[in-house]
Amino acid sequence: MENGTFIGPKLNGLILTGGRSTRMGRDKSQLIYHGKSQREHLTELLAPYCEAVFWSVNADQAAQLTPTSQPVILDLFDFPGPLNGMLSAFAHDASAAWLVVACDMPLLTAQSLDALVRGRHPAKLATVFYDSDGRFPEPLLGIYEPAFNPVLQQAMAAEQYSPRQALIQNDVALLSVPDIRELTNVNDPATKASLGL
Repeated sequence: MENGTFIGPKLNGLILTGGRSTRMGRDKSQLIYHGKSQREHLTELLAPYCEAVFWSVNADQAAQLTPTSQPVILDLFDFPGPLNGMLSAFAHDASAAWLVVACDMPLLTAQSLDALVRGRHPAKLATVFYDSDGRFPEPLLGIYEPAFNPVLQQAMAAEQYSPRQALIQNDVALLSVPDIRELTNVNDPATKASLGL
């Protein structure tokens, strides 16, 4: 902190939309919860905190995107899951920190993002919340510093594709989320219906 200004790696946003959405039966990033697609809603939510916000997309999604000013990062690797999107983001800009959010968190608000950005600990490899059980790191809403990139590279080389495992095994800052409901993942129609969405 210098003259009240944070000095450190710039913060980019990454909305993970590249999952297969098999349980939901349709692309979760295009579901409408707030009067617009979830990926558009999250882009607006992240924009005040980030220099730029990117959609992390798989090849099928990229082929279906119409020309837009929205920046996207295509999955570069041949394995499913969020680790692919995160590694692809660091391949795009290894000098940035990445504020990562999964597209299937429709209850997320600025309250959690404020807490995450305020609690950012750039000397650690990442800053994340405890998950909804309060026991383990929640990998799908967090800030990943540039120094986390080599950790992800090693995980990929070892064919260990769990970002949560990488967080557990390394020096990260763990925060308590202000409202546990905001971490809710809506992966299937039953969960969506139970929340009245």
